[in-house]
Amino acid sequence: MPARARHNDLTTAFGDLAFAIAAFGCGLFDAPLWLAGLAALGMLAYWSWTRRAVLNRLRGAAWASQTGIAVAVLIAIVAGAYWLGLGVGGSI
Repeated sequence: MPARARHNDLTTAFGDLAFAIAAFGCGLFDAPLWLAGLAALGMLAYWSWTRRAVLNRLRGAAWASQTGIAVAVLIAIVAGAYWLGLGVGGSI
């Protein structure tokens, strides 16, 4: 019986960090807001893919509340990184 692949939390954390850095870069170089929105959508897709094992175990209200909180936090992270990039780039 083959061993099941182990999920690496550090890899997931670096993936999340990469999307936050991408949003920061969008703000730093004064990219259009839709490009930061695209980074947010990518981060949400990455989040749902890497957390699918946990999300598949949740049902109903637990799934909805955890997903809603996570989406709000991820959007806040991307928006904050974009705003911080705008500030560092001198566009604010």
